[in-house]
Amino acid sequence: MPLPRLQRTDELSNSFGTVLSYGPAGSGKTRSILGLKEAGFAPLVLVTELGETGGLLSIKKAGISFVKIESHEMLIDVIRELKKKKGKVEYEQTEFGAIALDSITHWGEMPLEHFMTLKGWTDLHGVNHKGEGKDPRTAYGYLAEKGRQLYKQLFELSSHLYIIAREGLFGGGDEALFAAPELPGQKLPRELPGWPDATVRLRVIAGKHCMVTKGEGGSPARVRLPEDVPPLPLRCNPDIGALIKLMCGDMSARAALLQTAEAELPKKS
Repeated sequence: MPLPRLQRTDELSNSFGTVLSYGPAGSGKTRSILGLKEAGFAPLVLVTELGETGGLLSIKKAGISFVKIESHEMLIDVIRELKKKKGKVEYEQTEFGAIALDSITHWGEMPLEHFMTLKGWTDLHGVNHKGEGKDPRTAYGYLAEKGRQLYKQLFELSSHLYIIAREGLFGGGDEALFAAPELPGQKLPRELPGWPDATVRLRVIAGKHCMVTKGEGGSPARVRLPEDVPPLPLRCNPDIGALIKLMCGDMSARAALLQTAEAELPKKS
């Protein structure tokens, strides 16, 4: 195998943005996908949410393309199909500029269900069919490994990437409670926010939808920007398309993110 070539940081360019958002019900998680279309990225949504509509009714009129995902294996197969042509992502002869996963929270249930099927379990507690005690840590370890596999596949796509998660509460005991992307187990909720270029928390504060770009009270959030781009304020307009453009060096996108003036919002809630 040949050695990798020597590179310099000042030669780096950011062609694609990777964003993770999380928030509670009603914070505008699914509607935030509209920002990808408004930015001209032609998004494809990989839908893991339950129900006939997959939770997409709030963006029904936008005519955004989506694929309904029913298992972890199906999701990996779809991603592999998207990766077939070098330098672009295509599905059914249609090219897309951004891939959205809605949501990684519901995806997390798929590997757990598969693990229980392999084990012959109907739940994660009690005893198995042999009368032996179940150890749910083995299931969550399996989930963490599948999560890393999924992230590796997603990050290799030649497109912008937007991952949505439900918000959950973690900590307790000696540790203060904090909000984070909701997934089963202890590893993925702590690892997940560190992988994309941006992790943002969607909130509704004083009746306004906003996007939190920096950590608050232990809840993770941060945006990696080129060093010549001024940092964003704590709370911004939840425009994911503009955020990706700014991360890729388009300074004109900054104005769209600053439409929600921080002075109009309470500093704490």
